[in-house]
Order: sequence, then structure tokens, then C-alpha cells
Amino acid sequence: MKRNVAHFAETVHRSKILELGSGRQDLGQDAYSMRSLFDSSNEFIQSDVVPDYGHVVVDATTMEFDNEFDVLICSNVLEHVYDYGAAVERIHRALKPGGRVVISVPVLFPYHDEPEDFWRFTEYGIRRVLNRFSAVDVKHRGHRRLPFTLFVVATK
Repeated sequence: MKRNVAHFAETVHRSKILELGSGRQDLGQDAYSMRSLFDSSNEFIQSDVVPDYGHVVVDATTMEFDNEFDVLICSNVLEHVYDYGAAVERIHRALKPGGRVVISVPVLFPYHDEPEDFWRFTEYGIRRVLNRFSAVDVKHRGHRRLPFTLFVVATK
């Protein structure tokens, strides 16, 4: 996953980036974040729905951003959002025209952060969920018909 994000990050400069689900900081400020993969020319905003994690508090289902970000990072978050459709709608709205969202979701992966682990997406399901985006590129980690995770870059 980090290798895919690192490769993507090489193409991002002087951009405004919002990371949803930056995670806990008990193992270090960027232990669960992708921030360190992006160069310093970017404005990188870490966020999480959990106030105790110390990031800007942002709920993907209710965020009120309009055409504000060049990039959104949503790594291992959508499976924890009960109303993932609302989150995807808000992500689309938050991106500038031509903006990109990077999404990773588990497919074949144990339950985690229970009881807030709701979904597993197939390639076909994630493509349908992201149908408002102009382009959706999906990569698999593991065998295509039995992947561990999906890595998605969708363009508004």
C-alpha cells in the first residue's frame, strides 16, 4: 500500500491534500499517516473522526468542503464508514475539478477496529461506488480474483 502511495506521491507537488483517517499518534505522529511520502511543497492536512487522535476532526460523511482539495487520501477508512455512499459523495464534492482521491480498502482481511468494521468491497463494487468520477484505476494486492486489498486512484 505505502509503495503505491509513494509512487502516486511522486506526481503531486504544490497541491492541497486532505488525508481522512490519519489515525492514532501513540506510535508516532505519522505512524498511520501517508504524510511523510509527500514532498514539503504540498499543504498536507491530517484529519480523523476521533478527536483524541490529535488531528483536525473531519467526518467524511458530513464534511462541508467544496472544490477545495487537489488530492484526498482515504486509506483503510471506507470499510469503517457505515454510510460510505455519503462519504464518497462528500469526497467528490471536496475535490477540485481534475482532483484525485486515493483509496485503499481491504478485501480479504480480518475484522479490525471492531465493532466499527462494516464493509469489504470488490473491484466491481468500488467501481460502482465511484461511478461519478471520470476515471477510476484499480490495482490489486494479491491475486486479482482473491486480493488482500484494493488500491484505487479516482479522478473527478
